[in-house]
Amino acid sequence: MGDSRKDEAGAGAAPAADVQAPLTLAGKLNTLVDSAHPAGRGPYSNVEIAALIERTTGEQVSGTQIWKLRNGQAQNPQKRLIEALARTFGVPPGYFFDDYDPRAAGLVQEQVELLALVRDSGITAVQLRAIAGLPDEAREAVVRLIEATARAESGKRSDQGEPR
Repeated sequence: MGDSRKDEAGAGAAPAADVQAPLTLAGKLNTLVDSAHPAGRGPYSNVEIAALIERTTGEQVSGTQIWKLRNGQAQNPQKRLIEALARTFGVPPGYFFDDYDPRAAGLVQEQVELLALVRDSGITAVQLRAIAGLPDEAREAVVRLIEATARAESGKRSDQGEPR
């Protein structure tokens, strides 16, 4: 298989995001795409993202436009596209800008990672509301505990010869 980011038709997703908050528009968008998809399936394709944007906001966007954003080829999109992306992925529009407060960007990144962990772990909405109501320090401890548990379980499956 080739690099799915080269697929203008949007058949695949970009590579997994780093743990640190990405600094570029492409990195931020790829992080959201990698994290915001239903359990049991991989990230949305570029064409699916374009369709999701249209359903969510009414804004017409092509899969190629999304592909260019995700690969850093379109580094200065129109305001309406940024707003549509933000609304679709549930982040503030400012998140996509270079001068967005790094602490706020880190919080958005933390929330995106938490939602992906929740999705993948089967945590219920009631449990999620309880986690969301915790103070920052306690919420970060819960995230670390979930991550450690996931790593331990992944290691157990690996030791037993099961795929990760």
